[in-house]
Amino acid sequence: MKLAIDFGTTNTVVAGWEQDAIKVLRVEEMSNGNELIPSLVYVGQEKIAVGQSVLAKGLDCRQDNRLFRNFKRGIVTTPAPEPRRIDGNLWSFSDVGRYFMGEVLQRLPEVEQLVLTAPVAAFDGYIAWLHQVVEENHLAADNIHIVDESTAAALGYAVTEPGMPVLVFDFGGGTLDLSLVQLPESKEKTGGILGFLRRSAANQHAAQVIAKAGQFLGGSDIDQWLLAELLNRCGLSAHDLGSDYAPLLAKSEQAKIALSTQEKIDIVFQVAGKQCELTLTRADLEALLQANGFYAALRRCVDKVLVIARQRGIFKEDVHAVLLVGGTSLIPSVQANLQAYFPNTTVYAHKPFTAVVEGALQVAAGYGLQDYLVHSYGLRYLTDAEEHEYDEIIQMGSPYPSEPVEVILGAAYERQKEVEFVIGEIDTDAVAMVEVQYEDGQAVFVAKADRSSQQIIPLNPESNVIARLKPAGKMGDERLKAVFQVDENRLLRVTVTDMKTQKTLLNNAALTIVK
Repeated sequence: MKLAIDFGTTNTVVAGWEQDAIKVLRVEEMSNGNELIPSLVYVGQEKIAVGQSVLAKGLDCRQDNRLFRNFKRGIVTTPAPEPRRIDGNLWSFSDVGRYFMGEVLQRLPEVEQLVLTAPVAAFDGYIAWLHQVVEENHLAADNIHIVDESTAAALGYAVTEPGMPVLVFDFGGGTLDLSLVQLPESKEKTGGILGFLRRSAANQHAAQVIAKAGQFLGGSDIDQWLLAELLNRCGLSAHDLGSDYAPLLAKSEQAKIALSTQEKIDIVFQVAGKQCELTLTRADLEALLQANGFYAALRRCVDKVLVIARQRGIFKEDVHAVLLVGGTSLIPSVQANLQAYFPNTTVYAHKPFTAVVEGALQVAAGYGLQDYLVHSYGLRYLTDAEEHEYDEIIQMGSPYPSEPVEVILGAAYERQKEVEFVIGEIDTDAVAMVEVQYEDGQAVFVAKADRSSQQIIPLNPESNVIARLKPAGKMGDERLKAVFQVDENRLLRVTVTDMKTQKTLLNNAALTIVK
């Protein structure tokens, strides 16, 4: 069966193809009445509970440290939270996430093809973690695809207007991901709806991702702000919480959800033996969001996407539709802010929880968008001053699977016996300029990194990808031809030929996952 899993910070959703139609699947013992799987794990003394069973047994209100929620966020952020010691065993967020995903996978029908999703703002380690989940559950790697959540959402929403820019606003429990997508230029090439973009050799049926932006901001942040507000109103502080933290956090989340559909909510809770009763209004929530810079963060993220879009001649007024995904996007003030920002644009919100998984499932069926990398990547080399620097080989904005990039390498010193291939991610939050490139006669605008503010993160500093030189290299001689290419799963590979002996030293060797 072709399956897709959208592992979310708050909820996880599974979908499959049944009789040529998409169906959101109920997972035994894990799903709630809406086919959503709460992303919860409770490490009990005798048994580990996952998903809906945690809520059904009231384990989310236990006053202990055995409950894990929002653990996806602990996987995608660095440094990762400290692991917890439970019954003598250390549980990291990565461990909890792997256990949770393993429980989901064990309850699924036989997997023919599987698509997993990742947030745009995820670090490479998160994507590598997904691959680890696949390996631990003995799934065939050739049948696994990874697609970013915003691109999947664009596939999942049924928007039929050809050639139109669509902004996907994916705002879940832990991340805000924006992706501006332009549909193909004809209705036939759209396949009738955005979700069914048929793949062809020339990608004639694929839409294009124009610009992306992401930020670690979501519903779990709002829960924490509400928790602090409740404590403050009762004259308490975080130091008073102790084992009351989990129950109060659950109350905070319930209040946030309730205020999306009603004007006020009465809350009763107990902390450190003190009983508190108070009323929160929607206006209180909005003031709290304003005070914590929530709306300003939204605006910055949208502005970042539109800066790149303008370089391609696409302006705010040209955005045809805004597609909302994730529970946090259902907060009325979020919708109101977006509607005010895009006054003449239709805002869609009818698939907040299933658009991503439905779009991901269509990737398994062979449909898909063109996608591109949001970072540049460099190859480490030794300077004349014997210091390590990085030479850019893969540019930010490059589509993947990518075209081969050929680099000629020489020996850095006399009688060099080996060349190590270490890749660095060139990470910057600034856009200093936009460079025009041409692909198939079409102008493509690519944001360039600001060298003054960039930092380089080595992705494989202890690389075991080494080309051994026999005979040893002579300084200054052009010795190796290295061909780099990013595959469909964002894996950067290299093939290395010794130009002196004409021998292939490395053949399609995997270097690191890129993003």
